[in-house]
Amino acid sequence: TYKHVRCIERTENKQKQDVHMHIDKAYEIIKNNLPSNYVKKVHAKIQDPDLTDGMIRNLKNRVTKYPKTKINVLNALVEVANEYQDDLKNLKDLTQ
Repeated sequence: TYKHVRCIERTENKQKQDVHMHIDKAYEIIKNNLPSNYVKKVHAKIQDPDLTDGMIRNLKNRVTKYPKTKINVLNALVEVANEYQDDLKNLKDLTQ
């Protein structure tokens, strides 16, 4: 029925908005929190021979339109950023 279709459309739109919100949050985390050797660290987390340095850099810089198909790379970037920030905090704590 029409109501059922509209309900499904609203649910799909809400899910898309949620995904975009999480992607935006991921980019906020990686924006200023990645170490200079982040590409190598992402490769270490993702064992994909088809994944190139350029793909990682483009995704980090939001140059490409494929974050949904490379969500694992975005997740790895967030992990690397969080690990780096934890390491910096640990260093600060150890040197105080």
